Amino acid sequence: MSDNESTSALDAAGAGRPGCSHPDCGNATAHPAERHWQQVMAAVPVEGQSHRPKATATSYPTGADFRAALAAVRPDDADAHSLQHLRTAWTDEVSGRLADWPERIRSHLADLAEGWSGAGFDAFEAACDQTRGLVEDLIDDVDATAASLQAAEDALHLIQGGGAGEIPYPAAQFWIDGDWHSWVSVHIRPAWWHGDCIRYTCQDAEHVLALAGAEPALATEIIDYIDERILHHIDRYARPDAVERDGLDPAQGLTVEEAKDLAVADATEHYATLVEQSWGAYAARHTAVDDDLVRRNADTEAELRSLRTVRSDKDYPAAADPAYMDLEPPPLDQPTGTETPRAADEPSLQPPTLSEDAAEEDRPSGDAAAPSAVPAAVGTAAATSAIIADPWTAPAATGAARSTDEADLAEDGNLWGVVDEDDDPYA
Repeated sequence: MSDNESTSALDAAGAGRPGCSHPDCGNATAHPAERHWQQVMAAVPVEGQSHRPKATATSYPTGADFRAALAAVRPDDADAHSLQHLRTAWTDEVSGRLADWPERIRSHLADLAEGWSGAGFDAFEAACDQTRGLVEDLIDDVDATAASLQAAEDALHLIQGGGAGEIPYPAAQFWIDGDWHSWVSVHIRPAWWHGDCIRYTCQDAEHVLALAGAEPALATEIIDYIDERILHHIDRYARPDAVERDGLDPAQGLTVEEAKDLAVADATEHYATLVEQSWGAYAARHTAVDDDLVRRNADTEAELRSLRTVRSDKDYPAAADPAYMDLEPPPLDQPTGTETPRAADEPSLQPPTLSEDAAEEDRPSGDAAAPSAVPAAVGTAAATSAIIADPWTAPAATGAARSTDEADLAEDGNLWGVVDEDDDPYA
């Protein structure tokens, strides 16, 4: 997919989604990696899969949001549409049932030959031999198709994290309203978020840095440094000679606001490079997660493009009567139930509990509304099911918005931290 096509897809994904009401918010309404995650996880390679977010030195989604996103991009009864299920059905229900037919035809024909001969038998024998050849070719075709399914199944299973089931989850976006040393709030926007961003005040600077995978102590160090420099400048200008030397009003001296300005200037000079490096490192981690999902999506698309059913075109025996054949292709039962995900919860430091009975435990308390689904086009599972269900034809999300006023800015509660990245073929 070209850059223009990718941008168009991203714009389309966010077209019907409410964004942040702040006119200058720099967070994209639709996360740039959402589409790639959806397309990677829409495929269902094996039955009974379990997945979890891969540790990427950024925050985690809650278990409820992760489960909801996975369920949204997959059809109802996903196991029934898995490549493993389709492969075993072809093997067991088709080639398995036909496996002994060639020998049965040969054996029964030999029995008939003991009491039947002549031109009639010769014609019948020729038709039986042709039929046996068709059955043998059909078994070979099914076995080749099953092998193709097995290869795609194994490859997609690995792309989705293999046995561990660990898959990168799009890292939350953030935007600073103001300068890093004196910001009004930080806007945090998880993937598939609707409405206003989650906002944190400067009192939560440690949380914001931890969310970005940076060292929270840096924020504490900068805050303490500014406080120390404020006191330093106030003490310094408490001396009349300093006030007179710098041309200040002797009657007023140095105001607290002026002391703050001087302290911020000191902090800017002292920490600017370190802060820039810290945010740059976050941007690199964010890009690494996005690039990982782009690669996985490209590999998924390549596997699906290479997936083919095998068919040997041969004529029916001349004596075959179409009146006794069912030549109509079976109706395709397209997967249903796919949606666009929608996040409802704030990100969390802790890896989510993914068992279904823990769904309520890992959803934060509050008055957030339950997710409502937005219909979307049938994804990868539909394509793979249609390809395998009919070998002759190959076909080409969501949670409550959280609107916050400045008075309702999230504060306190140490929810964040740093995690180690696990080994992974796509790391």
